[in-house]
Amino acid sequence: MLVALALVDGFLLLRRSRYREETTRLRAGMTALERQRADAIVAADADRATLLVELLRRQAEGDNGLHLAVSSDSSYVALDRGTARLRTMPAEFGPERRVGTPPDTVHMVVPRGVRMVEQLLGPADRYELPAWLWADRGLPVPASRADSGWTGPQAIVTTGGVLIYALPNQGPLADSSYVMPGAVRVSARDLAAIRENLTTGTKVYFF
Repeated sequence: MLVALALVDGFLLLRRSRYREETTRLRAGMTALERQRADAIVAADADRATLLVELLRRQAEGDNGLHLAVSSDSSYVALDRGTARLRTMPAEFGPERRVGTPPDTVHMVVPRGVRMVEQLLGPADRYELPAWLWADRGLPVPASRADSGWTGPQAIVTTGGVLIYALPNQGPLADSSYVMPGAVRVSARDLAAIRENLTTGTKVYFF
């Protein structure tokens, strides 16, 4: 089930990014009937995405193990065990956009699907940030893209490379007005409060 959800998640994200990039060009050359058919296809994919989100939400509620539930629609990260909510943390989500320098670009999206905690980072840990981050911030890329404290006092890295972090005091993410695309930011206090409850392998549901 986990693998199937991940595959569906990746497929939907790829389809969505392609639709957004090509919609204007394609619709300009369509007849009225073709536009109606295209709109029906887009609506069907939107329905599938809505179904996937609801499926993930219900799967999280049915997971009796300790896990994280991350809702982009309601802007929170929660520590749950089944339907029991142990802590709710307000969250900010990085915007969806294409980053990098052509031709080496990547489309960053708000994460969806089921992942697992891969790394738990502390204030002394060094985690290599992507080169596109500096370009996105209009900064020169340094020789080393990892330094202690750059992901805040606490941070979580999931499978697939999703970063859940707190605002750092230094580094390219040390800006309260900027949230890294494809990442999630919560308060340092909230991350510290749940840190001891998490281990590598803890499930993280993004919906």
